Amino acid sequence: MHVFYVQGGGLGHLTRIDKLINTLNIQKNNVLIITPSDFTNYFKDYKFVKLLWSSSSQQWTNTVINTIKNSEISMFYVDAFPLGLKNELANVYSTFPSLKTIYIARILKWETYLNAMVLKPNIMFFKTLVLEQLYSEHWDWIKTHSVNVVPQSLINNSFSPTAFMDTPYIMVVHSGGLNDVLKICNKALNSIKKEGFEHCTIVVFTQVNLELNHANITVYKNVFPVAKYYKHALKIYTAAGFNSMQELKPYNSKHVVVPLDKLYDDQFFRVLHTNAIT
Repeated sequence: MHVFYVQGGGLGHLTRIDKLINTLNIQKNNVLIITPSDFTNYFKDYKFVKLLWSSSSQQWTNTVINTIKNSEISMFYVDAFPLGLKNELANVYSTFPSLKTIYIARILKWETYLNAMVLKPNIMFFKTLVLEQLYSEHWDWIKTHSVNVVPQSLINNSFSPTAFMDTPYIMVVHSGGLNDVLKICNKALNSIKKEGFEHCTIVVFTQVNLELNHANITVYKNVFPVAKYYKHALKIYTAAGFNSMQELKPYNSKHVVVPLDKLYDDQFFRVLHTNAIT
């Protein structure tokens, strides 16, 4: 059994892991995902162990330990946060010193993250898969805590490009939270005035309850995935999250990025190291 520990509330975390599983050709019926995500319903091919946001970090630790004990585990994968979101994996590593663990690394505000972790076990990962350019301090930590370090590109899921509507449209794509979605919508609204797209509908794809009283905006909640609509959109506005930046590389001439200030994900750093339009 391949057991994935996927922390974080956004849709992007599970999306990234789904792509990684496809890229590595892991059989989906041999996958178990431990996560607090509210978006497991989009990934029906997998078995899940659900964490609760209301639980303590110790309760998270206990759930992971019990899951490992009760699984015929061949590999344990840790997405994004090597010691957990709240340090909950430190005691997991201490409990299973021989556990074969693969760390899936994407951008973190490394010093901010590491300083928030009280317990720092001397973990040695079987492998680290590096998905994008990282802080140099993060790289150095990985190299001293991994037997193997492998740059890993993800294969995007295949689809047939489809027009979302018959008339010209602009896309805003962001799962949440509400203020972040509004920030990206405002960027799109300001841009269409300057660029002569007043006739276009702005189609907002999100996972939050959003009501905007604007003639140009139509909101669709719980539509996923939306990548098949990119090709026919005139412009696409997103935050600078990992998945959006990866998926939209073929459309960077019409992709407008609105980096957000997140706790650990440095979206401004990600934008700096791409050719994204902001």
